[in-house]
Amino acid sequence: MVATPLRRQAGFFRTTWACVLACTALAGASYAVAQASNTGVPDHALQQAQVPLGAGGQISPKYLYLFSPSAHWKGAIHWKYNHANAPQPFTNDRAGVIAQLQQSFDKWTSQCGLSYQYDGETTTPPNNLVTGAGQAPQPDGVSVIGWGPLDPTLGGWTYAWYAQNGNERVIFEADVTLSVSNIASMSDLDRLMTHEWGHALGLDHSNTESAIMAGPPSTHYNALVTPQADDMRGCRCLYGLPTGVSAPYVCSLPKSVDIGNAYVGEASPPQSVTFTNSGNAPLSIQSSSVGDTQFKHVAGCTPGTIVMPGASCTLQVQATPAAAGAIAAQLELFTNDGFYELALSVTGVPGSSAQSAGSGPTVEVVEFYNAALDHYFITWIAAEIANLDAGLTPTKWTRTGKSFHAYAAPQAGTSQICRFYIPPADGNSHFFGRGLAECNASQQAHPDFVLEDPKYMQMFMPVAGVCAAGTQPVYRVFDNRADTNHRYTTDRAVRDQMVAQGWVAEGDGPDLVVMCAPQ
Repeated sequence: MVATPLRRQAGFFRTTWACVLACTALAGASYAVAQASNTGVPDHALQQAQVPLGAGGQISPKYLYLFSPSAHWKGAIHWKYNHANAPQPFTNDRAGVIAQLQQSFDKWTSQCGLSYQYDGETTTPPNNLVTGAGQAPQPDGVSVIGWGPLDPTLGGWTYAWYAQNGNERVIFEADVTLSVSNIASMSDLDRLMTHEWGHALGLDHSNTESAIMAGPPSTHYNALVTPQADDMRGCRCLYGLPTGVSAPYVCSLPKSVDIGNAYVGEASPPQSVTFTNSGNAPLSIQSSSVGDTQFKHVAGCTPGTIVMPGASCTLQVQATPAAAGAIAAQLELFTNDGFYELALSVTGVPGSSAQSAGSGPTVEVVEFYNAALDHYFITWIAAEIANLDAGLTPTKWTRTGKSFHAYAAPQAGTSQICRFYIPPADGNSHFFGRGLAECNASQQAHPDFVLEDPKYMQMFMPVAGVCAAGTQPVYRVFDNRADTNHRYTTDRAVRDQMVAQGWVAEGDGPDLVVMCAPQ
């Protein structure tokens, strides 16, 4: 897959956004530094600015495990260079450093449809913040590459700032601080800046080892100096192809396919994944393989398939778990655009198909609203509902009249929904993660979050944003504030109303669906 623009897939920003400080685990691209950085020390941060500056409020946090739109530049990327503090051997080679920075950036602009403009030198340091009355520190609007002290395991640190425009996030500043102690040669600078430019233009770490954007938490740093097929897909999915370049590429893959629960020894219902060629040349599927025999590529997008520009094929995968418990594997498709990797997961459960999917009793998930906090909360636990109805809480919660159904126990085809408590420093709220992969990633990325229940309820997962017959979409919106809160609803009109109030819709597919509730 890739360092993605929000989902992990052919090279985009994975599910990340609006970090206050460091929010993603990235590290320097210098080989020596990279070898020392596998502890996952961050080397970049994506942050949201107040727009217009001085509008009040706070920079809002956003976490890696959440879904959200990708962030990208509009127009050419303007940047400047600050030579102050440049160490040996760069002290007396200002022109050489500037030339190398441009050459490293050219590796990206030659392969995807973005451009840059070098605007000369500056005395302003990277990530220079300005503070006005009543506002949090804000970016100065100037992208600067410069030198400074960093964590001893890092070669560089990239800061990116975006502005929220509805569901679109537009990057308008990216700064890179280069280590004064860990970059010893132009080749070190080249490796590091090729990686950091990838972050600056909107890419997170890839989950493909053979990518220049590889790095924690899913992969490891490496000594590559040229963007690979996975990196190029990410860039192209954000910016398209440059003039004169002909190539196929796919942006439609989900970051993973969670088949959910399947009975041990029985084949699950097939899950479908759409494979759309967003490029301008035919895409040829040459081979398909799965690393675990408990999973099978059963149909569609088979070797020999040609996908023309703008066209799609639909592949189907199936699981037959041999034992109870969580099982993971990876489907690899080799194409004339390189490898595409799709993470697969299933949970084996005892039982048989005599218990038809979704045959168990459902519970009602009730929504509450707290006017004092301007927060929403959902629960199906009778004792919690009783306490909230009785007002036995520090602040008053009231029913909104909205609810949806879920399962309390695993059913064939369902996936676990975990429940986290987000501490007061991050929002004093709750987050409901879908599926084992998202729940594990949430806990890994934020160990301060309290996992109240790893299997709080069971729901079906959408496939490319589409819910199966007999289920209804559940939408999720994020308040986009420092006091992080989410609202979950099956009412699309409510979702759209919240978006109109400044909340951000999150989810899969064109309709942004997070999960599917039994009807």
